[in-house]
Amino acid sequence: MKSLYLKLLFLGIVFFLLSISILTYINLRNYTREVKSIRHANRVLATLEIVLSTIKDAETGHRGYQLTRDTIYLQPYYSSVRTLPGELKTLDSLVKDNLLQTKKVDTLQQLTNNQFATISKILTNAQRSSLYMDRYESDLLLEGRRNMDEIRTVAGRIRVAEEIFSKERESSETDFRNIAPISLLFYGLVPLAGIAFLFSRVLDGLEKRKAAEDNLKENIQALKSEVGIREFTQKTLRSVLDNSLDGIMAFRSIRNQENGIEDFEWILANTVSRQSLAQTEKNLIGKRLLEVMPGNKSEGLFDIYKEVVETGKSRQFEKHYSNEGLNNWFSITVVKLEDGFVATFSDITSHKLQLLLTEERELLLKDAEHVANMGSWKWTEKDDVIIWSDGLFKILGKTPGDHQPSWNSFLENVYSEDRALFEDFLQEVKVKRNGLKMDYRIELEGQIRYLSIIAKPIQPDESLLPDILGTVIDITEHKVYETQLKQYASELKRSNEDLEQFAYIASHDLQEPLRKIRAFGDRLAVKYQHSLGESGVDYIRRMQSAAERMQALIQDLLTFSMVSRNTNTLESLDMPALLEEVIDDLDNQVKREKASIRVGKVPNVRGDRAQIKRLFQNLISNAIKFHKPGEKPAVEISAKVAKRSEIEDEFGIAITAPEYIRVTIRDNGIGFDEKYKDKIFNIFQRLHGRNEYEGTGIGLSICRKIVTNHKGFITANSEENVGSEFIIIFPIE
Repeated sequence: MKSLYLKLLFLGIVFFLLSISILTYINLRNYTREVKSIRHANRVLATLEIVLSTIKDAETGHRGYQLTRDTIYLQPYYSSVRTLPGELKTLDSLVKDNLLQTKKVDTLQQLTNNQFATISKILTNAQRSSLYMDRYESDLLLEGRRNMDEIRTVAGRIRVAEEIFSKERESSETDFRNIAPISLLFYGLVPLAGIAFLFSRVLDGLEKRKAAEDNLKENIQALKSEVGIREFTQKTLRSVLDNSLDGIMAFRSIRNQENGIEDFEWILANTVSRQSLAQTEKNLIGKRLLEVMPGNKSEGLFDIYKEVVETGKSRQFEKHYSNEGLNNWFSITVVKLEDGFVATFSDITSHKLQLLLTEERELLLKDAEHVANMGSWKWTEKDDVIIWSDGLFKILGKTPGDHQPSWNSFLENVYSEDRALFEDFLQEVKVKRNGLKMDYRIELEGQIRYLSIIAKPIQPDESLLPDILGTVIDITEHKVYETQLKQYASELKRSNEDLEQFAYIASHDLQEPLRKIRAFGDRLAVKYQHSLGESGVDYIRRMQSAAERMQALIQDLLTFSMVSRNTNTLESLDMPALLEEVIDDLDNQVKREKASIRVGKVPNVRGDRAQIKRLFQNLISNAIKFHKPGEKPAVEISAKVAKRSEIEDEFGIAITAPEYIRVTIRDNGIGFDEKYKDKIFNIFQRLHGRNEYEGTGIGLSICRKIVTNHKGFITANSEENVGSEFIIIFPIE
């Protein structure tokens, strides 16, 4: 009865406290709502003031501009144009729940737009009119003032409505704030009395319970002592399992109605096993093996476990497992445990991979030795043992099973003339233990073979004497190619010298007959002009023209021959000054064609002055010569420093210097089809008839030869009827 009384009293106090909590919550919620309403009204008023201030700033700015025509006064106006739409949008979002205020804000926004449109018209007129203020501008100002008055009126209405709303909320908020403390005090005192009475009754019950608990503690203490012993044993066993370097898992059998094993259930998994499977203990204990790792079935592991449980015979084996995200080698031991088994395993993946890698390296070494026609050897002084690779047996004509390697084995087939030197080499390798190399010959099956032997000491342990590691390479083919290459190089050098000498002598000697032809032709044209008649004079003129072309051709051949033969001393060239000289030399052509040449900043180039000058003279002359009819030639020369990677990426060429000077000569001429961009640099290559454009077809060949002499690169880009650009790459040494 007393217990029922206490429960009813407790429930009554709880109900009363719950009622107090609800009433307090309602009061605080009303108070919070009123405070939010007041803050909202204040935000509306503050945003309204910002809008009015922004409009006034715009008014002040444009009036200052009207008075002074100084654009600095327009900064407030431009700032207002940027910020005012956002402020109006904020004001509109604040009053969206109040239909009357929303309509007033819409009116204010329309008036604001009208005001800024008027200001824009005033500013446009002020910028267009030279008068201080004309009639149109005065009308706009009057219209703006009337519109501004309406803005102030509408803003005043919005302000008054918000202030009234704010005062009403402040009055309501004050009432809630005054009532709340009194209500809370009353609501707190009444349940406090009930709690005090309830506490006294509970205290009496607690004293009686304490006596019972003391008796219970004695019994629990005895039980804890026994449990502690068992826990220590379990913790020790668990610590041993979790600190094991191997994974350990235990399972019990799950049998079907016919008592056959259909699966296994996890009953233990140590830390290493869980980490190997990337699972937590919660995800394993109590779960079925084939549910978590179905791959055990396809990998054949399930049948092994089943066999161990049914026969009682333990199994130990290695297995590659490639399911459930694993791709590892494991060494596994399976032992029966009651109606289940314990599996102990270790991850041997790295060991297996190392073995596979070693086997692959041995195969790779054998293949490499076979491809390179080489062999390797190693001498261990401690045991005086020499090991040969299969490749070395093959090179020296020995069979691995029938021959025992030794130092004397190296000497068996050495060519008689090289034997003494080779013996000294081997002795020096054994005594001095230096890295040595020697080329020698052997006689094998009646043929002379060239070999290269290399020896290098290695020291696997500081406490031991160093071993000697070496290789033997069959360089017979290399020696043959080397001999042939030297012969070909000598013949090519002699041929080139003969050709250059012939070109120089032929070009030089051919000029003398031409000079006589031109001289006698001039005398015929002058002294016998009347006797020859019109046809005779035409023949003389054609003969002189052909002789002139022939002389130009010979002169270009002579220049090409001289450029091919040598490069004088290289020097740092002042490119702006050199280009100015080139343009001066082309002055007659520039004036005749009314050409314009613009030269940008070109860095200094290291080279032969005469050749570099001839290079730019040819390119600029061509740019002027090949211009479009009726259009004045325009040539632009520019340059920049570029990294090697930039040049290689742009032109797809292999170069060595870290930096280059990239010079571009661009024109607005007739251009050419880019399929000829490589052919134009060949000697005697012409893309136009001799009657269209004069020239011998050697100029660009000379240019390429000059650039090649300076270890550079030249190319061209072009588009027909648009223009061409020639790009020259000089290395920066």
